[in-house]
Amino acid sequence: MKTLNEFFAQQGYRIYMCSLDQRYMSFVQEENYSVNIVCFFDERRQTSTRAQMQAFEEVHRGRLDYGRGKDIHFLRLVCTDATGVGSLVPGVDGHGLEENDENEDFSWIHRVWYLIDDENPDPDTGKPLGARLFVPPDAAEDFYGLRKHLEAHVSECGVAVQLPELNLDAAQHTRNDMDRAPAEQGLDGMPRIHEKESIKPREVSWVTTGLLLINAMMYILSSMHVFDPEAFALSVDTLRDPSLWYRLVTYMFLHRNLSHLAGNMLMLYAAGSMVEEKMHRAAYLIMYFVCGLAGGILSVWSQMNAGEEYSSLGASGAIYGIVGALIAWMLMNRQWRSIRFYNRILIALLLLFYGGSLDEGIDYMAHLGGFVAGLLFAGIYVLIRWKKSQQQRKGANT
Repeated sequence: MKTLNEFFAQQGYRIYMCSLDQRYMSFVQEENYSVNIVCFFDERRQTSTRAQMQAFEEVHRGRLDYGRGKDIHFLRLVCTDATGVGSLVPGVDGHGLEENDENEDFSWIHRVWYLIDDENPDPDTGKPLGARLFVPPDAAEDFYGLRKHLEAHVSECGVAVQLPELNLDAAQHTRNDMDRAPAEQGLDGMPRIHEKESIKPREVSWVTTGLLLINAMMYILSSMHVFDPEAFALSVDTLRDPSLWYRLVTYMFLHRNLSHLAGNMLMLYAAGSMVEEKMHRAAYLIMYFVCGLAGGILSVWSQMNAGEEYSSLGASGAIYGIVGALIAWMLMNRQWRSIRFYNRILIALLLLFYGGSLDEGIDYMAHLGGFVAGLLFAGIYVLIRWKKSQQQRKGANT
């Protein structure tokens, strides 16, 4: 029989915290800037107050946000017996449920999912009724596809949990954080917390690393005269002749000299690793090519209108798009409220001007095209993610 720990692990969650009295436990699922947190409260031995539950949630909010403005969703999952939940929620079967005098101090009980460990005998068979999930009408209808799977698990396997080993050092550290909170938040008497994996390890920026390696490899090959980079550079004929359209892609992986390569790769590493953290890797890679294409097209078009022969290559168009995406993301996520916003904007602008001063004959139109494309791409991406989050939030427990 599977425990709740195993069930949540299969759904992509991990154990995050467990109280020392082993009544509170949390399971966390993280995806980019969206975090789903299931707070499990075992009420079969002792009843928690609303303030204690809120305090437990606030510890998670502070730890999992990492100062990045994450979209955090909570689900309270209370484990009790039929008598316990019946005293809180009249009509435990979902019929005749009424608000408790419309008092906000008690209305929260209607927005909680209940795991009922019912050992009362079935009137027909005489066997224990067993465990079941009860969701009051005012609670979240679903929690990102979790409900039907949880109902099936509880019906088959019950509500058993496997308690983790406690780390007293981490528990005291968390308790110290809670002691600094105002007393009116109800933290007095709150049990110390054991935290597991409180610091999310930094993920490797695989796409950025791959782009760095490809650009470096192409420069090495061109330096060894394996191919002529001018045969793959932008020219005024690139848009006129469909047989040369491939150059809109190849130009962004080639560089004229070592300083040109070093400047662009510095910008790619500094800005790309930050943007890759905020986007799905596939979307980030698509954006890189879109910005490179936009920069190449604007570059060729401007030179066609000028009527001058020219040759252009380099990754700066795509990289300026990444810088534009970084600025767009920080603006749309209201990061201007943080001093880190100004620091990152300053770094981005310094890289912008530094990259443009490394070599003569800078293709500013490619930079501009990539930058604008990055702003637009990231803006649309954030709006789509926000709209999707809003739709999900309609079914989430607030």
